[in-house]
Amino acid sequence: MIRFATLAAAAVMALAAPAAASAAPVPVQAATDPGVSVEAVRAWLTSKGGVVSTINRQDGETWISIADGPLTWVIFFYGCQADACGDIQYAASFSNANITQAMVNDWNRDRRFLKAYFLPGQGGEDPSAVVQYDVLMQGSDVEQLTDHTALWLDLVSVFGTAVGYFAAAG
Repeated sequence: MIRFATLAAAAVMALAAPAAASAAPVPVQAATDPGVSVEAVRAWLTSKGGVVSTINRQDGETWISIADGPLTWVIFFYGCQADACGDIQYAASFSNANITQAMVNDWNRDRRFLKAYFLPGQGGEDPSAVVQYDVLMQGSDVEQLTDHTALWLDLVSVFGTAVGYFAAAG
């Protein structure tokens, strides 16, 4: 699986540093700053070594797919004004015969940040687990995705192992 090494290192450093206390709340987003450009996110991921699809648009949804070794994950864009979006969602789907609703429930009970749901297999298909991570953008600087992407890359791998998609290490 492609590891965006600089992103992972940034996440480790960010998680190790204590959170700074702030007296004034930070606004979620100013009305004049609609968010990050879809193309800027695509270009940023490509610059970090990701194999990123073209921008997809269908039925009012916008997304890009990222091929990451044996896994393809997706970023959906929401709250868009023209090509600038205020919210994004990372998502991935895992399918295999051993995935159970209990596995997904255990994940949601025991873990933070990534939330998952179970889809039973239909018509002879394997069951699936879909995992998602939502981010509210704070302005138009795409670099704000550094920590979020690093967290996603780490936890999506852990989730894939938890549902039996990836082999457990050791």
